[in-house]
Amino acid sequence: MTEKDGRPIPQEDEVVYLDEDGGPEDVASALEAAERAVAAVEERHKTAPHGIRPVTVEAAPPEPEPHRPSVSVARVEEEQERALLAEEEAGRLREALLRKAADFENLKRRSERDKTEYVKYALTETMRDLVGVLDNLDRALVHAPASGSDDFRAGVEMIARQLTEVVRKYGVSEIPALGTPFDPQFHEAMMKGDAADVPPGTVIEVFQKGYVLNDRLLRPAMVKVSAVPAAPADEA
Repeated sequence: MTEKDGRPIPQEDEVVYLDEDGGPEDVASALEAAERAVAAVEERHKTAPHGIRPVTVEAAPPEPEPHRPSVSVARVEEEQERALLAEEEAGRLREALLRKAADFENLKRRSERDKTEYVKYALTETMRDLVGVLDNLDRALVHAPASGSDDFRAGVEMIARQLTEVVRKYGVSEIPALGTPFDPQFHEAMMKGDAADVPPGTVIEVFQKGYVLNDRLLRPAMVKVSAVPAAPADEA
């Protein structure tokens, strides 16, 4: 089928043209033909595979990751050097702390030792004065008249024994001297003398008793020491 002007009519759609000079019958038939054409088009659109397609919503493209600046090699080396310096500093501080702790422990021990020494020997001067009193009591007993009152002698002996016990309680003890070998650490030789029945270098007389306070010399004993016998003179 072709139009009046010679153009071809598409086969898919029914196109109806009305003549201007046509009567009512032509108009009615043209309307019917138009209705049939519209119905045919609608039917083809319903059944056609390329008809109305569902609208798909495309997903939004993923947002690009934030730009992360690349760490330069120089920055990495700088951080490594800084970490090494911090580790060395921590090692020095740790060593210094250990030294301080050791010094504190030594100071604590030395303080405790000094405190113990002070407690043991704080009464050195006092005990030295008290043993001087003992010396005077011994001299009183030695020089007491033999014909004197026994009660007086007994009283002096009791005081001497009591004072001896008091000083012994605080760590004072007498140094052995008479009949022992001379020991320059605890004996002070005042003179030498001949003694036939003892070996040379033996204490044969005590002028003043010696004492120690808790194993520390309080006062040396003043003694007389036997001398080496002189060789007999050659006969003329």
